[in-house]
Amino acid sequence: MILDVICTDSGILAISKVIKSFFYWLQIIGPILAMIALAIFIAKAVTTNDKNEIKKYQKNMTNSLIAMAMLFFLPYLMDISMQLIGNRSSFTSCWNSIDNVKLKFGSNYIKTEKEEKSQKEKPTKAYTNPKDYHGKVTTSNLDLSCTSKTVKSQFSCDTLKIVEKHLYDFDATTFTNVINSYGGFENYAKSVGGIFGEYYGKQMPNVTESDFQRAAEYVLGWMYMYGWDYMNTQGNHYKWGTGSKYSKDAFYVNGGWRREYSGNFDDLIAGKNGLDMLSSECGDLEIFVYWKMGISRKRSISNPTSLRNLKVGDALFFYDISRGRKEWRHTVLVGEVYNDRIVCYDAGSRYTRSRNYKYTVEIPNDNSAFAELAALKKHYAYDGWIAKRYYNFKSGS
Repeated sequence: MILDVICTDSGILAISKVIKSFFYWLQIIGPILAMIALAIFIAKAVTTNDKNEIKKYQKNMTNSLIAMAMLFFLPYLMDISMQLIGNRSSFTSCWNSIDNVKLKFGSNYIKTEKEEKSQKEKPTKAYTNPKDYHGKVTTSNLDLSCTSKTVKSQFSCDTLKIVEKHLYDFDATTFTNVINSYGGFENYAKSVGGIFGEYYGKQMPNVTESDFQRAAEYVLGWMYMYGWDYMNTQGNHYKWGTGSKYSKDAFYVNGGWRREYSGNFDDLIAGKNGLDMLSSECGDLEIFVYWKMGISRKRSISNPTSLRNLKVGDALFFYDISRGRKEWRHTVLVGEVYNDRIVCYDAGSRYTRSRNYKYTVEIPNDNSAFAELAALKKHYAYDGWIAKRYYNFKSGS
């Protein structure tokens, strides 16, 4: 209850931001001052013969060391305190959201960014049915009106039919013989047809939002037809199907998996780097899709800070701060944008386990940073997020 007040009241938000800034600079300046004081006390202690003075300097040195230790462990002490009272998640979410508050000093009071925007923007109606992706759109999208009893992901109609048809073409033990029977992978890709046959070995268009969506379907479609594994840098491995057990359409259902991928996406699916590495982690979707369109990701052109400002093609990066520092945990792509929601494309372990890569995030009526984080947390339970835009895709097909 207290946290709700802190994160919505403009006056308390202002005070909270000042406090957070104070703690930030204290953690930087405090240890420096403590180290300087410690050096002075050590120098005085070794240059005097007075036993009483030496004892005093030793006590001062101990206090300096204690002060440095307390400043270092301050974030952890705050985290432990929140765990003891059972509300750490709400605290870290609120504490992080304060960073996004912009304070404007007026003659009588302080306005938050939330209050300023509420005077200019009419809130959109909150979306209440995440199973239906076909509401009014603000960006052009592919035809997503088709469904399948076999394929759990919602591809566009043409792609969905192809994916459904080619789930059982081969696995890791039969791949070589099947591909050889077509006279090579390029011929096999042409037989698959659609975007898979048209763009294998070629750069895909990179102008419109629909171009981005087709490139995403190219990558995610091949992943689905193969039955792709998940593997992250920490060594966590999830099997296509349920995570712990392969489904019949998995690439490694009869064995053969050893390690995570290496090389570009088209060489990977063609088996040019070996057949034991069809596995990736969440951030690799961003790498694969942008590589397929020939777009550089070395530098973002902007960094949107609100769900309302996101566009098709933006990348969202989630982090936790439970141990006093940002620890990056997950990456998704913004694949669809509607007037009241965004749809994230997610190729992390949940894709491997559920075989669904789409997750709808409702845009809340309240456009505060705290409300938007709460909307994201319905699917992504992390302490904070940032967005990066590498390219401005044009509206249209």
